[in-house]
Amino acid sequence: MPVVHLIRHGQASFGAADYDVLSDVGHQQAKLLAVALVRREIRPDRIVAGSLQRQRDTAATCAEAAAWELPVDTDPRFDEYNHVGLLREPGAAAAVGLADGRAVQEALDAALLDWIQSGRLTSDGRTFAQWRDDAVGAQRDLLASLGRGGTGLVFTSGGVVAAVCADLLGLDPDGFLALARVVVNTGITKIVSGRGGISLISFNDHGHLEGGADLVTYR
Repeated sequence: MPVVHLIRHGQASFGAADYDVLSDVGHQQAKLLAVALVRREIRPDRIVAGSLQRQRDTAATCAEAAAWELPVDTDPRFDEYNHVGLLREPGAAAAVGLADGRAVQEALDAALLDWIQSGRLTSDGRTFAQWRDDAVGAQRDLLASLGRGGTGLVFTSGGVVAAVCADLLGLDPDGFLALARVVVNTGITKIVSGRGGISLISFNDHGHLEGGADLVTYR
């Protein structure tokens, strides 16, 4: 049966002028991820990343470290929602640029819940449901493209991973938010397609980071 591993990007540059750049820790996480995937004898038939720099750089760093001679395809449907845009909405603007991760997370949770419940459009012209459906559709399209026994790797973001898993598990908005809060940088989520449909097998596996100083990160 075809298998897709959804992988969150490595640590980005939280608090910097350009968030969409991997930190030194992010590059290290991507290399450790490669070691773990090779050790598990995972040989991808396709590698796909969203169009964001942190997603593509994680894919490139991992693929190089694993010596996979495959192109990295780009599918913008795996892009994260615009968290900066959400934090600039009325009532959340004070959180933009803060270095306090907990304060930003609380503001982001509130902005996300408002986006979900209001059905309003964000700056990219989509509702939450449209963004979620794009992510779910991209995952389903990739599974369908792999054929029997194929393996795909997707380098994406925490919100996308949470949205896909929430869809598979039939979770409500609070369930989506609960998943999104805990997705670790370079965490691995495994999804398979079989006779019974598409199933979530494992979520947010980050054993390759445990034991390293400050390697388990969430932003």
